[in-house]
Amino acid sequence: MSCPIKFFDNTMQGAPTLDNNWGSLTTLLDACLVTGFNAKTIASLTSAAGVATVTITAGHLFQVNQVVAIAGVDQSAYNGEFRVTARTSNTFTFDITGSPTSPATGTMSVKAAPLGFEIAFTGTSKRAYRSTNVLSNKPLLRVDDSLGSGYTTTYAKKGKVTLAQSMSDIDTFTGARAPYDASVPTKNEATTGSGTTVYDGWYKWYYAKIDNGSYGDHSTPDAGNREWTLIGDDRGFYFFPQWTPVTQAYTWGGRASYAFTDFQSYRASDGFNTILAATEVYNTAALCTLSGATANGHMASSLDFAGKVILRDHTQVGGYIRAGIFGLNTNNTSQVSGRTTSVPWPNGPDYSLIVHPAYIRQESPGHIRGKMPGLLLVYNDSTSYLQGDLITGVTGYLGKTFKVVRVGYATEKESAMMLFDLTGPWW
Repeated sequence: MSCPIKFFDNTMQGAPTLDNNWGSLTTLLDACLVTGFNAKTIASLTSAAGVATVTITAGHLFQVNQVVAIAGVDQSAYNGEFRVTARTSNTFTFDITGSPTSPATGTMSVKAAPLGFEIAFTGTSKRAYRSTNVLSNKPLLRVDDSLGSGYTTTYAKKGKVTLAQSMSDIDTFTGARAPYDASVPTKNEATTGSGTTVYDGWYKWYYAKIDNGSYGDHSTPDAGNREWTLIGDDRGFYFFPQWTPVTQAYTWGGRASYAFTDFQSYRASDGFNTILAATEVYNTAALCTLSGATANGHMASSLDFAGKVILRDHTQVGGYIRAGIFGLNTNNTSQVSGRTTSVPWPNGPDYSLIVHPAYIRQESPGHIRGKMPGLLLVYNDSTSYLQGDLITGVTGYLGKTFKVVRVGYATEKESAMMLFDLTGPWW
């Protein structure tokens, strides 16, 4: 059995730490995408009336709706991925099909289940991740979370991210890649210069940075662990890191919003239906032009084309294109999900939360390429829901459970709001 949609965050027991140290980003991605975490020995496993109960003597802290992977059970019905339905300090339950032998036997273990990606190539704090789903075109996400030559170790921490069609090793591309500048082929991957005049990447997933709009990468981020959330399946994921420690007040952009995922294309047999979302900026370390939505790779702001790329447009030829994410438009301006739509919360006629799929629009000439998987944009200006809340009973989506992710916008810490479908399937 496999549960397609999984979520992870910094509050989970055994979750990797995202801090102000090089390599913590790839360590986090390894755990969530490939290996899992929080491995525990199962003391007993029983089932009755379609409900299985796991006992872990030392405790576990697995969360309701979290997906766990169970292995080593002699009765095969218990092995696989399951979504936690209830929990106590040393037990949790999940739904089981059939009537397998109870109690179960074997050398039984459980852990947080990873998304199911693979690492195609690796280096020191460098990875090239790839989907294992046979329906994916399997492009690679190259993440370089290492200290570049000439870049000072105390500066802002980030992974330089590249969307690649193919590679022969961790540092060599053999097909299309994005972003890409033919006049400076290594603009996104190389480090040039030194000190405050250093250039280090173009598309970046920041995870340790002073998040005030007047500070450059040369400003030393505070020590400490960051908040983060990751949601996805075996074809892609969304990643939301907070740039400052959990003990520090937000001062500018709030929680960032990044992504690497296949999308539901409107083109038949689309060979390039994958999008990468990142912070797009190419400056020296001393400069900062980050502001508003662009500062943190915003996906909640409609038709903001910065930092979102696809390897080729719908014709399947030429270079990469930028893309924007949008839904309904209620006032003929760029809108921010859950924040600037002018639709009250709740919606008066039906006392509801109004949501809509997130479409992908190519920057030029503006064709709608497809839809983002699992992501819904919010059309009420809502401040009632908090980061991580679970919502059911959304109009038009009965039987679905959604997770709230709140991200920063401009100088407000987390005023934008998006919903992610935890029930699935996304495809």
